[in-house]
Amino acid sequence: MTDITIRPATIKDAGTIVALIHRLAAFEQAATAPALTEETVRRDGFGERPLFTVLLAEASGRACGGVVLLESYSSWAGQPTLMVHDLFVEADMRGRAVGRKLLAEAARLAMARGCCRMDVNVLTWNRTAQDFYGALGFGPLEDWRPWRLDGPALARLAETRK
Repeated sequence: MTDITIRPATIKDAGTIVALIHRLAAFEQAATAPALTEETVRRDGFGERPLFTVLLAEASGRACGGVVLLESYSSWAGQPTLMVHDLFVEADMRGRAVGRKLLAEAARLAMARGCCRMDVNVLTWNRTAQDFYGALGFGPLEDWRPWRLDGPALARLAETRK
């Protein structure tokens, strides 16, 4: 079996990160392609104020998976939190504990940052992902459902003055 290593992404990995996100979008059968570019990855992930963290999984010198993490804050707990925003493992590497290793490293990072929890959103149709996260100890929040404001609705609200 090939050894899997997990490491923090660097600015030189921008192209790899974009490629993984595009493959994730294809897997999820997304209606539109991600707008993410190498330039936005370099600016937003490695600029003056990084907005996300990426951990990469490698096997035999090849990136075979990655996880995009966002730090947030729980005003209720009074502590930071870590959000698993995107997790992707190449099809030929699934079933080899790559996702588990990525999330274990993310958990270590969360602990090092003083986070009280890690959160993840799972697509309703992706039973395999639900089972995977459940086996690691994640559980659904029965009383919570994500809501979103974007595009024209976001712009309309931003223009509200009353």
